[in-house]
Amino acid sequence: MAVPGLSGSAGGISLNHVTINPKDLNIYSIIEKHPYPMDVSYFVNNVCNLKCRHCYVAYNNKSNSLNYTEWMDIFNNFIDMGALTFGNVGKEPTLSWELTKDLLFYFKEKRKIVPKLRYGIVTNGTLLNEIKINDLIECTPDYIDISLDGDEKSHDYIRGDGAFNRLMQNLALISTTKLVEKIFIVFTINKATINSLPKTIDIIYNFGIKKILFSPYITVKDEDDLYLTDNFFCDLFKKMIDGSVIDFVNHKNLTIYIKNDYSTTLELMQKMVQLNIINLNKLFIDEYGVIFVKYELPNNNKLIISYIPFDNNYNQMIRISHDGYLSNCLDMFYNNYPERAIGNIREKGIKEILENANIHSAALAI
Repeated sequence: MAVPGLSGSAGGISLNHVTINPKDLNIYSIIEKHPYPMDVSYFVNNVCNLKCRHCYVAYNNKSNSLNYTEWMDIFNNFIDMGALTFGNVGKEPTLSWELTKDLLFYFKEKRKIVPKLRYGIVTNGTLLNEIKINDLIECTPDYIDISLDGDEKSHDYIRGDGAFNRLMQNLALISTTKLVEKIFIVFTINKATINSLPKTIDIIYNFGIKKILFSPYITVKDEDDLYLTDNFFCDLFKKMIDGSVIDFVNHKNLTIYIKNDYSTTLELMQKMVQLNIINLNKLFIDEYGVIFVKYELPNNNKLIISYIPFDNNYNQMIRISHDGYLSNCLDMFYNNYPERAIGNIREKGIKEILENANIHSAALAI
């Protein structure tokens, strides 16, 4: 992946990673090596069975979704351009299961030709069942991101009554299969969920799930009762590192991710650099271009924070709406996403859209 994005883990950090000097974080060399997006997030539909309080997807059009043939042509083009990571991020993939499954099998076949290819889905997990779980085992995704927002009280406050118990039943099913190793729990940190963060670790640990992705809540509203400040997050991350938030004595082999996105958490990243939470002299980069800092914690627990030193939208990462619009993460927060997008793949080819938008020259000017 290009760097963990707003919508999911993209499979985490690859084992093949090396240290990188800050002076080598040069967008010129990145573009020269990877002139087109390496990480593609796509919306297979624009429907969901939940109405979450913190949902940021502002897409209005529920219909006009791309079909299998259209998606396959798009993915073929991106793979030919060097893309390696593909994430079915929404809106709720399990509501279009046949298409979701068919696309996962498409990637499985493609990986025979491109061994580094990786793919997965992001889901609220409430509609999983034995049939879908068995399908996922056959599709061999690299990751399955499942949203969990704390204990029953906080999770149901965010996602609706009964959502927690339905998810717990499905996590119990998954925990008995080899898919448990592919699960990333995604926890959105906001005012309603923050107090149940330690309990969330206990819950997933009891299921044998060892990977969790913390996502700072993002808003574009002037007033938002879920919002937490950048200073709050920095203080929280410091406490995670020193072990005062998560019990690293009684939990082993956890990998905790804190994700960032250039278009939505830039100021937070800059503050983490200022406070040395992200130490620029201790950066790593993996084979997918992920830049991060890693903390080795007691009992083989790890905390990984992604770092994006330049605008990677369109050069490394891109997002495709269910109806074919190419944009960055922030654009999906707005109802007028078609106007904010750089183009629609039903109207022009991918390369033409990128070149006409002058993405590369804009990035080089940063």
